[in-house]
Amino acid sequence: MPYFNRVILVGRITRDPETRYTTSGRMVATFNLAVNRPPRPDAEEVTDFIRIVTFGKLAEFAKMYLKKGQLILVEGELRLQRWQARDGTTRTTAEIWARDIRFLERKSVSETVEPEFEEEEETEFAESESQIENSDEDIFDDFWRESENPDEPPF
Repeated sequence: MPYFNRVILVGRITRDPETRYTTSGRMVATFNLAVNRPPRPDAEEVTDFIRIVTFGKLAEFAKMYLKKGQLILVEGELRLQRWQARDGTTRTTAEIWARDIRFLERKSVSETVEPEFEEEEETEFAESESQIENSDEDIFDDFWRESENPDEPPF
């Protein structure tokens, strides 16, 4: 049976993308996307902050053109990353590995829009070590091992 892992999200970028390079020289750019859940009549609006990871040419595009507050569409696949925390527990986080990014508004509109959210801190990951248990693709192994700060989460 074939499997299908595809995610499409629309939201606003919470801060400019951060970039780094793998030991093999491949660029990686990461940023968070604020995505509103569909409204319910009996509840407040809820916003999810979803980590987006881009590689190679798409990472270069993200670095050059994506800015905080822009409304974009991201298409990619869901990836779960596991690592060992300092206290010995196994932690898991979900992120989207982007395959395509599209702008959804003119540049002049996104430059004047003030985001209506404050990014939530992910303090539970702040003390994790930079180790990933599994990676499906060898070309990304060095990305998960490199860290300038050993107290930094692995993403």
